[in-house]
Amino acid sequence: MRIKRSSVNAGLFVAAGLGLAGCGADFSNLTASFGGGTAGARGKVQVVFINNTPHRAVFTFGTYDQTDQSSQPDFRQFSDDPAGLILEGDSTSLIGSLDCARVFSIGGPRMLALIQKNLPDATVAQEAMIEGVEFFRVEAATSDAAAAPAPVSQGRAPPFEALLGVDFPCNALLIVRFEIDDLGPAPFRVDFELIPSQSTR
Repeated sequence: MRIKRSSVNAGLFVAAGLGLAGCGADFSNLTASFGGGTAGARGKVQVVFINNTPHRAVFTFGTYDQTDQSSQPDFRQFSDDPAGLILEGDSTSLIGSLDCARVFSIGGPRMLALIQKNLPDATVAQEAMIEGVEFFRVEAATSDAAAAPAPVSQGRAPPFEALLGVDFPCNALLIVRFEIDDLGPAPFRVDFELIPSQSTR
């Protein structure tokens, strides 16, 4: 069973992550189980990214608790660093794992602020510490001796956030697709769906 969300609602997810959702969504989000097997423990969420654009995607993603000012996001980054994670155009990432938390975020401003405030010693790729997702055209070198030209920005997709208990449960597989958006206000969009686990404990 798959549950899909269109990225046309991405702005609603962001608003909800900032505490602007309706009372019902707030209650569901704040009371949802963290999915751990014992009291106080947290489960995981699995995440896979499918880049359906021809461009490299650079961004920060993670999970955090939006009502906790001391929350330390569990985050990862896709950047230009060959030693780290790179998500080229027309490619699919490996399935990653994050601690379950109240919000799953891709380039959300509150998550980025919490990383900078509460994880000052974390190693970060500065080019990925941006709101949303930035896409770059990457050209190959013209010869073995020539260096490849620098990547050229093609624009961004807006930040995307989804709420635990509203948009996803713990221990689910979150599937994120990046698409070219010819009709929307931004040149790219984020599409989101999930495959729930057998149990949300």
